[in-house]
Amino acid sequence: MVKDFDKEDPFEMKAIEIPGGNIFNQAQVMAEEFRDMGMTKEELKKMFTDPFYGGLHMAYIQLGKKNINEIIRQVYKKVLVKNG
Repeated sequence: MVKDFDKEDPFEMKAIEIPGGNIFNQAQVMAEEFRDMGMTKEELKKMFTDPFYGGLHMAYIQLGKKNINEIIRQVYKKVLVKNG
């Protein structure tokens, strides 16, 4: 089923710019969200480099590959998975 865009739809995702926001913190939060949704490190790295993912790609352009890789490393380092 394909739904037509409705500008009044409260569930429609919309990207907005936060004036004065900290792009490093924003990239970290986005990385944590995608990590929590089950993305692997490699999948997330690809998403940051893909212009289709506007917010992630904007962070990649502004912060650079080295900083994004460090954010991803830190985000996945914080995860502790226990079996049983």
